[in-house]
Amino acid sequence: MKLMKKMASAAAAMLMASAMIFSAYAAQKTAYQFTYNEKQVTVGQDADDALKLLGKAEDEKTLNNCAAGNGAAKDMAYMYKDFDLTVSTNEKGKEIVWDINFKTDKVQTEEGLKIGDTPAKVKQLYPSAKENYGLYTATLGNTQVIVDCGMKNDKVVGISYQYYEAK
Repeated sequence: MKLMKKMASAAAAMLMASAMIFSAYAAQKTAYQFTYNEKQVTVGQDADDALKLLGKAEDEKTLNNCAAGNGAAKDMAYMYKDFDLTVSTNEKGKEIVWDINFKTDKVQTEEGLKIGDTPAKVKQLYPSAKENYGLYTATLGNTQVIVDCGMKNDKVVGISYQYYEAK
């Protein structure tokens, strides 16, 4: 009887451990997200939905997209006080948030990085980021956080979220 209780306890413990591992796995992030005024936006998200969340931009500009081959495609840039957001058309013909570029240290990544921070903080917050001449790139799903630490690689001078089409 004691053996049966021990086996039942062991099975219950294994079941709980499996459930905890599964829930931790399910809770893992699948994309980098930008939060502004408690609103979350993800590059790759439907452009109209993101723009509704963020509110009216201070300015807008139409951009020629020379990557489209004949240059006929147009992208839109929406300028906010602390960041710019670019809308482009994805491979399925849908308008999405293509990138978000930080302009000031008043905004930060979800992980806590902002303009003016050090490369050491970049490495701490994004340990899997690949570095090339002061440019750090962290990829998660179809999103990237790209951090520019300048020519001297001494402080963060630029941060952008970019949509990444994994091939």
